Amino acid sequence: MMTAHPCFSMAGWQYNCHPNHTPRDRSRGAFWILSHRYSPSPDQLSLTPARSPHTIQPMYILTRHLVWEVFKFFLAALAVLTLIVTIGMGVKEGMSRGLPPLVMLRTMPFMLPEMLGITIPAAMLYSVSSVFGRMTGANEIVALKSLGISPMAAVWPVLVLAAFLSLGTVWMYEIAATWCKPSVHRIAYESIEEIAYGMLRKKGSYDCDQFSITVKRVDGRRLIRPTIILKEQPGRPRIMLTAAEAELRIDRQAKLLRIICRQGEVEIEGQMRMSFPDEQEYTVPIVVSPTPPFHRDWVSLGSIPRLIEILQSEQANTEAELRQLENLREANKALGTPESKTDAAEITAKTDKIAEYRHLILRLKTEPYRRWSNGFTCLCFALIGTPVAMLWRHADALTNFFVCFLPILAIYYPLLMFGEDLSTSGTLPPISFWTGNVVLSIPAVVLLRWIVRH
Repeated sequence: MMTAHPCFSMAGWQYNCHPNHTPRDRSRGAFWILSHRYSPSPDQLSLTPARSPHTIQPMYILTRHLVWEVFKFFLAALAVLTLIVTIGMGVKEGMSRGLPPLVMLRTMPFMLPEMLGITIPAAMLYSVSSVFGRMTGANEIVALKSLGISPMAAVWPVLVLAAFLSLGTVWMYEIAATWCKPSVHRIAYESIEEIAYGMLRKKGSYDCDQFSITVKRVDGRRLIRPTIILKEQPGRPRIMLTAAEAELRIDRQAKLLRIICRQGEVEIEGQMRMSFPDEQEYTVPIVVSPTPPFHRDWVSLGSIPRLIEILQSEQANTEAELRQLENLREANKALGTPESKTDAAEITAKTDKIAEYRHLILRLKTEPYRRWSNGFTCLCFALIGTPVAMLWRHADALTNFFVCFLPILAIYYPLLMFGEDLSTSGTLPPISFWTGNVVLSIPAVVLLRWIVRH
């Protein structure tokens, strides 16, 4: 007679299976046998009291198995989606700026955190829809319920994983704002020579804060028939250069861009105009422009309260100056003095400045809600994807993904854009950023309860 071997214990009893079962069958327990329509004979399956202290608990096996399955699908989907999105958006952004391929490659690693903020929720949706769709298609959920195990035992570990990944997504947005965007900005200025050549080859012109160039054509590194304008800077007037040919050379140590012109003419505004038959060199300092100090995409969450205080102080000072100008205008009006165009323009400028301050303050106040709600779309996608995949009962991964994505496309994204527009305009409170998450989560919870009961 064959000797039974332990598979797992539950509720004080030990399930014993035939020794021919593989270690994979024994580790997954009785629900694996039922889900694959395996019917053991009485001598192959027996119930005896569990005595071994080393017996593996079935709930731990189930939790470990499901989390690992979901995590495997998640990593695969994340790698593919991040690669596609990073390359696609990086190339598109680089081409719009005229960046050469090497500069694009330098900037792509700094785009990863921002891209991960987009791809982590999508990868989580794909993983839960694939795993739970396959489980229901193979009747594994039915097998669990036949053993008296609630389907929530299979769901809650995945939701915990999604919650942790949501926190990671919020962190990705923080890294993108404080490190990635400034790094890309710095690389763009350090690569000004390559960018200028790329734009000149593509469009025949290039314009930046320090200078502008227009050429007839580009031959290698030679600029043929260029017109170069060195814009007015403190201590230097506007200079216009025309030459038969020119060349750009960057000096990274001195942080200078050297413009070497041959056989041309130079005109210094308001001073002189002269021709040169030989070679002339002009230098342009490479100054990295400061990042926008109050733009919500460039600040950390911890610095937002301090920035709001600064803006509110500036707004209060501007409002006080505006009141003084308005009082002066009323006094002049009472005296019969006509309002000058300078005073009217100053009042208009102050009014516009106050409106700008209010706009920046509103955007900064809504930014924490925006980042946290966008980060926790990972959990919301897992919540809606799990019951929809269970109800769809289809084993094909891509079909499950697109079916689960339909309610997100129809409900979540319209509400996200609606909440962002009304929150940043001040019509709705900042917490309305969570509208899409809440509306998506409510039917997900209802569907999960229905699945557990029925």
